[in-house]
Formats: sequence, C-alpha cells, structure tokens
Amino acid sequence: MKRREAILQVALTMGSALSAPTMASILEGYQPHRTKKYTPSAFTLGTDQQVLLEEITEVIMPATSTPGAKDAKVADTIQLILKDCYKPAQQDHFMKGLAAVEAESRKAYSKPFVELSIEQKTAILKQFEQQAKTEAKQHPKRQEKLAKDPETNLGAFAPAGSDQTEAKLVDAETGVVVKDAEKNVALTPFFKLVKELTILCYFSSEIGCTQALEYVKIPGRYEGVVKLKEGQKAWAT
Repeated sequence: MKRREAILQVALTMGSALSAPTMASILEGYQPHRTKKYTPSAFTLGTDQQVLLEEITEVIMPATSTPGAKDAKVADTIQLILKDCYKPAQQDHFMKGLAAVEAESRKAYSKPFVELSIEQKTAILKQFEQQAKTEAKQHPKRQEKLAKDPETNLGAFAPAGSDQTEAKLVDAETGVVVKDAEKNVALTPFFKLVKELTILCYFSSEIGCTQALEYVKIPGRYEGVVKLKEGQKAWAT
C-alpha cells in the first residue's frame, strides 16, 4: 500500500472524528482516476514552524498518564498529510495560521509561543478556536455538501488547469458551473484543521493506539458489541 493510500484509509477509519471539510480535503488528496501525472507538493515547514506546531499539538493533546502529541511525533505526521493531501491554498492558510499564533504570542506576552506557560498557550489557542468558529460560518452549507458527496463534487477541489477542472467544476451550494476552482474552495480554519489533524494523527500513531487506547495485538473472535468497564479506555481499531 502506498503512503497516500495509507493516509486515506486512516482518514476513513477516523471519519467520525473529523469535520466535513477536513474529510473532503483528505479524500480529494487521493484521486487515482485523474489523467495528469501526480506532482509532489513542495510544501515544507521550517525549523521554527515545526517547533511551533509541536508546541501547539502538545497543548491540544498533552502528556498525562500517557504520552502526548510530541512523543507520538504528531507534528511530523501533520506536515506529511498537509504536503500530500492539501492544496497550496489550504497549505498557505495553515502557514498564515502558524504565523498568526506566533504574532499573537509576542503581542500579548512579549515572548515566542514556545516560551509561554501552559496557561498562556491555552489562552492564545482559545482565541484562535473562537476565531475558527467565526470563520467557519462563512461557508457552512458549501463545506457540508462537499463532504456529504465528495466524489460528485470533486470538481470544486480540482487544481486550476487540470482536466478535471475543465470537465466538471460545479459549485456544491448553487449547482452553477464556475471557472475558477481556487475561488470555489472553502478553506478550513487554521485551529479547526490543526486540532482535527492532531486527533487523527495521535490516535492513528503507535503510541496513541497502544497506550492511549485499549489495544490487543492479536485479537480473538470478532464481537460487534462489547460493554466497556468503568474507567476502561476506548478500543483501538
């Protein structure tokens, strides 16, 4: 199984934990029926951006009685998914989000985000969480419809100039054929995306599956319904 196929399978398994636009973007990243040759994305995070992302994911999924996001190398996996499954517009939006977090940290506390206390980091990310909710209200119907039927709406995600864009580019909300694919894309807000990818990457990692969740290396017979004991962890799938 190729890397992009593996990412797709994990995304489908974790579908209930992901929002509509995030699922649609991951599904869009794997389209073997496209006629043009796949060109690897040049997207990459710089050292400072990678460290910042590690800190953000650790606030979202901190180490407690089990290892946190840093131990599970969640930031590395997020960078991989962004590179392989998202378009330049969403990648740029994510990079701007990282820059905005750092700028807010220096404005509010005169320190880089990585040097703040956990309380200060949490306060900043709560601001971005609220901002994400406001931003998401701009295209709620379009995002919902695209995710409900990503296969029939793939034209809305196709790269400008591709065969698919020219053949089928339909606005998911109005049903009107449009010419500019990039203008039709409803970008996922930064914090919403980083939070959902943190959850996805953590619980699909070895640490997440074997330590944060209940894990059986060699399971026995399949039981469709199993009652959980009080305090028991959810089962890894």
